[in-house]
Amino acid sequence: MKELIGYVVAFSPFAVAGVALLFLRWSAMASGGAALVVALAGALFWPGFGVGRVPEAALAGFGTGVNVLYILAGGLLLFNVLSSGGAVGRVSSFLGEIEPERGGLALLVVVGVAPFFESVTGFGVAVVISTPILLAAGFSPLRAAALASWGQLSVPWGALGIGTLIGADLAGVSFGRLSDASAWMTLPLFPVYGLMAVALAGGLPAVKSRLVEVLLVSFTGGAGVLICSLYLIPALSGAAGGLASIIAFLAPRTGRFRGLRMPYRALAPYGVLLGLLAVANGPQVVRERLAVLGPVLSGPGTWLLVSAAFAVVLFRLESGVVVEAVRRTLLQWAPVSAAILAFILAGQVVSASGAAALLAGGAVGAFGSLYPAAAPLVGALGGGLTGSNAGSNALFMPLQAQAATASGHSALALAALQNVAGSQATMLAPQRVVLAATAAGIAGKEAEVVRTVVPPVAVSLAVLVLIGVFSV
Repeated sequence: MKELIGYVVAFSPFAVAGVALLFLRWSAMASGGAALVVALAGALFWPGFGVGRVPEAALAGFGTGVNVLYILAGGLLLFNVLSSGGAVGRVSSFLGEIEPERGGLALLVVVGVAPFFESVTGFGVAVVISTPILLAAGFSPLRAAALASWGQLSVPWGALGIGTLIGADLAGVSFGRLSDASAWMTLPLFPVYGLMAVALAGGLPAVKSRLVEVLLVSFTGGAGVLICSLYLIPALSGAAGGLASIIAFLAPRTGRFRGLRMPYRALAPYGVLLGLLAVANGPQVVRERLAVLGPVLSGPGTWLLVSAAFAVVLFRLESGVVVEAVRRTLLQWAPVSAAILAFILAGQVVSASGAAALLAGGAVGAFGSLYPAAAPLVGALGGGLTGSNAGSNALFMPLQAQAATASGHSALALAALQNVAGSQATMLAPQRVVLAATAAGIAGKEAEVVRTVVPPVAVSLAVLVLIGVFSV
C-alpha cells in the first residue's frame, strides 16, 4: 500500500495540472503553479522523497526558464511589430494570390508557411498568421482553425528550438544530437499532415489528384528539417523545412508570379533574422567570441529583438505604434511565461526529489522491454497538458531520462520520442485550441476544433509508437 501511495504522490503534480487545465479550466499559469506547489509538497512531506537536491535543481531550472522567456519575448515582439507594419497582412494576401485553389493552399500553409513561422516565432503564433490566409480562401472557420493548428507539426524547432534545448539539457544529451534524432522521427510525419490537409480541403478526390504533389512537397519539408539539423544549424531546422516545402510547392507555379508584386519588404525582417542566426551559429570563432560576451548573445533572443528593431525602422513606425506593439507583447508574454516557468520548476522538483525515478521505475517495471513503445504516449500527455513542447519536456523529460537509466534503453531515443510526441500533442492542448478557435472567430466551439484536429495527431502518435517498438 505504501508503494502505491508513493506512486500517487509522485504522479500528483501531473494529475493536478491535467485536472486544472482540462476540467477546472484554469489558466496555464494557475495550473502550472498548482503543479509546482503539489510537487514541492510531495518532496517535503512524503518519506520516500527528499529535498536535498531541490534548491540546486530549481536554480538550474530557473536559469533555463529565463533563457526561454527571453527568446519568447523577442519572438512575440517581432510578430507584433510586423503585424503593426502590415507585413503579416501583405504576406497573407500574396499567398492567396499565388494559390487560389483551396486544396493546394491548405497544403502550402500546413507543411510550408505555418511550420516556417512557428519555427521562427513559436508558441502558436503561426496559428494567428495562418488562419486569416485560410479564411480569406473560403475555408469554414472550423476547418481554418484545424488546418492552422496542423501547421504546428514542426514544434520541436518552434521558437528556434527552445523546447528541444530544454529537453536536451534535462536528458543529458547535446542539442544537436536530440535535434537530429527528432528530425529523423519527424520525417514520416510531414506527409501525414500534408495528406490530411488536402483531404480536409477537398476530400478523397483532391487527395487522388494531388497525391504525387502532396508526397513531394511533404517529404521535401521533412528532408529540409533533417538536412538542416544534420549539416547546418539545428535551431533553424523547422524554418528550413518550411522554406523547402514552400519552394517545392511554388517551383511548378513560377508562371503565376507574373503581374504579382513580391512582398520583399514584408519578408525582409525575417531575412535579417535568418542571416543573423546563420552568422551567430556558423563559424566556430564567432560562436566563441559571442560566448565570451555572455549568454545573452548565445541564443536567438537578442537577434529576434534586433530584427524587430530593424522592422521598426524599415516600416517607419511611429513611436505610438511601437509602444502599442510592446504593450501587446507584454500582455501576451506575462501569463505564458509564468506558466512555462512554473512547469519547468515543477519538472525539476519532480526530478530532484526522486519522484521521477520512482515513476520511471514503475513504468519500466510495467512495460519492461517494451517501454520505448510507451514513451511517446508519456510525451503526448505532457504536450496535451502544457500546450508547449518546452513545458512538456520540462515535466516529463526527467522521467524519460530516468527510464532510460533503469531500462538500459538509449537515452537519446527516448528523449527524441518524448520531444516529437510532446510537440505533436500540443495541438490538442486547451490553450492552443482556444487560440485557434479565437483566431477563426468561433470561440466557444473548442470541442469541435479538438475533434477536427485529432486525426493526424493520432496517426502521428501511432507512427511514433511503432518507431518505439522497432527501437526495442
